Amino acid sequence: MAFLILGMNLSASIQQIDVLKKEADDLQPINPDFEQKFWNKYRLEFNYNSNHIEGNTLTYGHTQLLLMFDKVGSDAYSLRELEEMKAHDVALRLVKEAALDPEHILTEKFIREINQTILVRPYYKDAETSDGQSTKRLIEPGKYKTHPNHVRLENGETFYYASVEETPALMGDFIEWIRSEEKSKELHPIHFASLVHYRFVRIHPFDDSNGRTSRLLMNYYLLRNGYAPVVIESNDKKSYLTALNKADAGDIESFINYIIACSNRWQEIYLMAKKGEDIQEKNDYKKEIELLKKELKNINDRIEKTLNEKVFNTVIEKTIFPLLSAIITELNPFDDLYLESNIRIEFSDSLTTTGNAKYWDINPTDIKSLYSILEDIKNGFMYLPPIKLDFIYRHKRIRKASNLDDHYQTHFAIEFDRFKFSISSYPKEKLWKLSLLYHETLDEETIKDISSVCAKNELEFIKNQLLSIK
Repeated sequence: MAFLILGMNLSASIQQIDVLKKEADDLQPINPDFEQKFWNKYRLEFNYNSNHIEGNTLTYGHTQLLLMFDKVGSDAYSLRELEEMKAHDVALRLVKEAALDPEHILTEKFIREINQTILVRPYYKDAETSDGQSTKRLIEPGKYKTHPNHVRLENGETFYYASVEETPALMGDFIEWIRSEEKSKELHPIHFASLVHYRFVRIHPFDDSNGRTSRLLMNYYLLRNGYAPVVIESNDKKSYLTALNKADAGDIESFINYIIACSNRWQEIYLMAKKGEDIQEKNDYKKEIELLKKELKNINDRIEKTLNEKVFNTVIEKTIFPLLSAIITELNPFDDLYLESNIRIEFSDSLTTTGNAKYWDINPTDIKSLYSILEDIKNGFMYLPPIKLDFIYRHKRIRKASNLDDHYQTHFAIEFDRFKFSISSYPKEKLWKLSLLYHETLDEETIKDISSVCAKNELEFIKNQLLSIK
């Protein structure tokens, strides 16, 4: 098929990639072990690099531990970093499956789903006001931006992305352009995938994770057209951003050329994998050494951090009390909207799981009582897992002209076993479950995120109840 003519250098470079692709396509039948070897490498490289570009601090070895074993053996990272790395891996699988499905059609809804998958849940992010003051901004996954965004170019000028008001229309135009190009097939698939990346980034439709979403969209179209997906390496971030800045200044060919170079490298790796050749690179052995070190450290942490009095007390003081206090503070304003409100604390260990669990009812405005109860639990602790601590904030009967017995409860269950503890949320159905080793704690930002979501959930419940009686 004849494609729209590119510059001579770009055209020649793409022809080289097409030669590699044809050689890989001709290797039939496909050996599933060779194919899996490529995807194992790609999965790790893409998740690590795409997140690292955006500031995620997980090392290469910790990334592999997280993706392979769902643990890292380190308390150096925020819960959000760990969640987003795992969620990004889910988004990659989502995009891969969609790209290889001939019936799938790219839509705005699917793009929002990718962004929502990556960002997991709402959270607050550091930001600046229009007059340069520091503030916090709520980021809502999968929703178009509510605040303007911009970037500083290499020449010092500020490049402003699409405004909040024009973003929905521009995203509609973006999808229409994609439909048109898919139908005409005038652009070479690599040229097309590069432009998908750039055009999306130029709109910057979300308040966060536009870069990661754009790289997934680019790989969606590479895979869909039979090309190997690419990785933009974090150690080449400067060149990548320079190419984007040049495109913003009108030199789109520089960015396309950059993506072509990445594509050439990964098409070569894919061909080598399909041939059954070794695709370990010269620095990969160093990465494996790092991985082994982290795994050994994780094993040592598990041995050293088993459940005992000191560990239990630290978890209560550093994680449980700050979390429950924050939730109470966020939910207190709802008390005046109900006729009844109270908090129940329930506790059971291996000696009381037969139905003799202890419980306490406290006034929601009395956080000191919460602290006293947790102190009592610590002092009477027998260190015999399984151990469970339930926190239930109950609101009953909304103040309204109705005899409906409406009620809502925010329920958190904290469970302790020998090597880890978990925090599960149950408003009406389980929202999430976080598992942490005993040397890990929830950071202040994550606690704020969780408590804010609790308040938003209850607010939504109340609004729905009031609408139902209008």
